[in-house]
Amino acid sequence: MTTEDVPPTKAWLLMGLTGSAPGVLQVLDGRLIYAAHGRGALTGGQVRRLEQRSGRAGLADGLGAGDRVQVLDVPVEKVKGVVFPWYYFGAGMKLTVGGSRYRFSFIKPQNTQAEPAITAVPGSRASGRTWRDALGG
Repeated sequence: MTTEDVPPTKAWLLMGLTGSAPGVLQVLDGRLIYAAHGRGALTGGQVRRLEQRSGRAGLADGLGAGDRVQVLDVPVEKVKGVVFPWYYFGAGMKLTVGGSRYRFSFIKPQNTQAEPAITAVPGSRASGRTWRDALGG
């Protein structure tokens, strides 16, 4: 794993079969940071589980209100089990922080709200390669 900075990358936090929250993933000063921008397509239960998993009190209320909320902010050395499953087609990854598993997609899930769910696959796969280079896997 690297401690080199990785520029902010659009990423969707995935939970369950259909839950996803849009946000930005980056490495800054040796820390992995993910900030979600509202709750997206996460259910109330998923948002509460995410608050428990992350250990960030008030996260559920902030996401429910549509706020930008920092979900992860950990030293890169604490990120474990980074994998890039073949079924994400190079545009997604799984990782573990503090015993909790997180899944990210660099390609917009089809069930997201607001803008059309069409994402440039080559750009999303390039983001996946950037993160593979940064975190291994």
